[in-house]
Amino acid sequence: MTDALVRRWEAVIARDDVDPWLSTFRNRVYPAMRAVEGFRGITVHTERGSDPCRIAVVTRWKDIAAVKRIAGDVPEKTFLPDFMVPFFPAWDKEASFHDEVLSEMMP
Repeated sequence: MTDALVRRWEAVIARDDVDPWLSTFRNRVYPAMRAVEGFRGITVHTERGSDPCRIAVVTRWKDIAAVKRIAGDVPEKTFLPDFMVPFFPAWDKEASFHDEVLSEMMP
């Protein structure tokens, strides 16, 4: 009954670190995610009006088996590579999972 399994993870990041983090993410993490069978997409949100701000990384997957292909046997556990740690003074140790029941984009 769901279009996708959504995995949501949040952290704290300095506003000046958002662009460098995005660049590092796109070059070093995202290619591996895209290669996983069952990966359906990602959105990244930063909280407005605060510094540091909360960042939410929301990924979409076909099912939990797809998530496990990249996250391991405990898919809710955060895996933060050493090269990403300096960007985040605090982060959630676990992600949360949600069923996507409606998603619409307007041009």
